[in-house]
Amino acid sequence: MRRTISIATTALLLAACGRPAARLQHARDLALSGHHKTALLEARAILLTLRDEQGEKVDAVRRGALKLAGDLCAVYLDDPRCAAVEYRELVKRYPTASEAFEARERLGDLDMRIGDVKGALEAWRDQVATAPGRKGADMAQLRIARALLDQGQFHDARTAASELQRRWPKSSLAAAAALLSASSYHLSGRHPDAIAAYDAVERKFHGTQKAAEALFEKGNCMAELGDDEGAVKAYTAALPRHDSPDAVQFSLERAERRLQRGSPVSPHNMSAVWDRGFAQRRASTH
Repeated sequence: MRRTISIATTALLLAACGRPAARLQHARDLALSGHHKTALLEARAILLTLRDEQGEKVDAVRRGALKLAGDLCAVYLDDPRCAAVEYRELVKRYPTASEAFEARERLGDLDMRIGDVKGALEAWRDQVATAPGRKGADMAQLRIARALLDQGQFHDARTAASELQRRWPKSSLAAAAALLSASSYHLSGRHPDAIAAYDAVERKFHGTQKAAEALFEKGNCMAELGDDEGAVKAYTAALPRHDSPDAVQFSLERAERRLQRGSPVSPHNMSAVWDRGFAQRRASTH
């Protein structure tokens, strides 16, 4: 009798687990067929049905439903707040699950979309701390540095950028981190430190696009200090490899015009006098 009851109970439990699993597959099928809102409602209904039930199969269904709900909100329904809620619940309940790692990779960007910088920083830091060896961890670290820079936290931004270079020295983002660190001096008005940092970036990554960006920003820094001669040299060196040559050319020409206006002109050289006057009138319009 007891054996019969035990078998019946087991069958009921398996059926209870099977139904949510089948419903989850149905929700996924709805999503694949383009019925995104209906799929989201079904995923949430599954989560409501499961409530606080425990068990390996129940957990697998719950993880899948949370991930599906988050993906639907993030990718198809353009609702970052909804996606962030679903992903956070997934990460909270199952911090080491594969679905949680994928959720972490999206959380920071979703928080930034809704203006939650603090939440984004926490999400990216959690992503780095939980799986530093996983692909994308270095990008999360760079996003931390960029967010801090945008917030005017220059020292912390440099620390975050240095951490990227230290932990992932072979990362393709190491040059971007070094350039960001240099720009933090520039943005905070520490021009001599910025110039030295830009020079260091150019030396370390010589011949690359990031080195060209460093030279261009060095030229901007020198122009702000009134050193147009130095700026012209930096712009000229940046021009061949910079990804926005028109911007470099524009800054170069302006610096050259300022140099020309500042040099003495013989009153007997009428063409030079004319060019000087034309350059001054043109500059006054910019």
